[in-house]
Amino acid sequence: MRLDEYQWSRNPRGMHNTGVFRYDLRRYREIKAGWVKLVAADHEFVPNIPELLAAGITPIIRVYRAAWGSRAADAQSYADIARYIQAGARWFELWNEPNLGNEWPAPLGSALDPNNIGVYIAPLMDHWVEWAERVIEMGGYPAFIALAESDSPPHHTTGWLRNMMVYLRDVHAARFRRILGNGLWLATHPYIYNHFYQEIPGGGPLSARPPEQQNAAQGGWHFEYPYDPIGQADDPGRTVWGNTPRTPYGDPNGLTSVGHAFMELLRDYFGGGVVPVVGTEGGIWPWPGPGDGTRVDDARYPGVTWQSHAEATTAMFDWIASSAAPPWMFGVTLWKEDIYWEGPHGVAPAVQRLASLPAPLKEVPPLDTGGTVWSSPLQPNAVATPLPEGPGPVHGGPDYHFIMLAPGIDPEWFFQAAEQYWLRFAPVLLDSPALIANLPYDKTLAVTVIATPDQAEAMNASIRDRWPTIWYDLIIVQSAADLLTVFNQRLNVNRRFG
Repeated sequence: MRLDEYQWSRNPRGMHNTGVFRYDLRRYREIKAGWVKLVAADHEFVPNIPELLAAGITPIIRVYRAAWGSRAADAQSYADIARYIQAGARWFELWNEPNLGNEWPAPLGSALDPNNIGVYIAPLMDHWVEWAERVIEMGGYPAFIALAESDSPPHHTTGWLRNMMVYLRDVHAARFRRILGNGLWLATHPYIYNHFYQEIPGGGPLSARPPEQQNAAQGGWHFEYPYDPIGQADDPGRTVWGNTPRTPYGDPNGLTSVGHAFMELLRDYFGGGVVPVVGTEGGIWPWPGPGDGTRVDDARYPGVTWQSHAEATTAMFDWIASSAAPPWMFGVTLWKEDIYWEGPHGVAPAVQRLASLPAPLKEVPPLDTGGTVWSSPLQPNAVATPLPEGPGPVHGGPDYHFIMLAPGIDPEWFFQAAEQYWLRFAPVLLDSPALIANLPYDKTLAVTVIATPDQAEAMNASIRDRWPTIWYDLIIVQSAADLLTVFNQRLNVNRRFG
């Protein structure tokens, strides 16, 4: 199965309903949503599925079971899922945040330990595999279980996720590959706090506008935490897994962080592939009221105000749909409906801001999920899709780094400006983009393109648009002096890319 074959609205905007039995199509349409997450006690939302689909809104159904722990799916949940699929729904969740104690029955919730494989990981994954296979056979897409995003043991997201995937590799490898090839997706809960920023116009990638100057209609937004320039300048080498002394248990609190971790584990344990990622809870949360001043959870980044939350939330969805975001990031269902429409200060400004602008649509490339295919009622004639030509998507850092000069660039500019940069980072100077096709899909690539303003669009078309999986790093300059300035800025903060 390919990433572009999943059925959804292509609109990353989403909203999480308030709770069981709550549903308000008028609200979802007001913010021009493409997703709605419905927490369902049973089949109460079945009559609403056709009208959601007719409105261009893709429903995600979480069959709610309180403190379900690692128990197997019950017969009623399968019956309810079948009714939702018959009505047109495809995307499903069951288990929720098993790295939190309140999601387990007593006494298991008070003694969480992801390294206790026999008690916590093994039964959870055994029952999840069985459920995922059943959902696929019925015609649905099963979610890999959403984890709460934490960097504190025993709840730390990276520890739970790695142990879950290691168990699947060691015990259920063949079954997992079939799930991977037939509709698997990853549910995440990205409560990203203030881990984002918007550059000051002309100020470069390390500049950050104060919240009162942020504007969703303008560019320069960064939602790639912890891989953004400010984060990397402050703690070089930090990843979702940590990898620095300041992050011993990882750093999952970014919009795409857990998605990156999952794709890396697919690469390391199953040979690669990508699956859709939907944040089924989260967003820029919490945020302050109109009289509360600025909320700052991480002092390295600008804070959030009552009004700036609206700009940043709108920009977050636009960023997900842009080429800056990973191709597998499909959207977020904001936590949650009552907070946005029924909060103590009235309707949140984000509602009006989203309503005022058209919803973005995401272009999804034909990337393979990396799994194997079997026939099901939904796919009676399914066949395996070949791997796309050229390198695969970048997760973390690329395997190779090429530099390409646009036709308008004098090679002497590069050799005058790049000596120190070349010595530190050792990129490969490329003379033809056609060579990119020679890289295998299990390798990743970043291409730094140096172009004059009149050549930028042509280079975008020949490299970025042709190879959507690469890390595309465009430098636009008018002279050798401009290029020297760019390379010196990167050297000063020890960053290979802008």
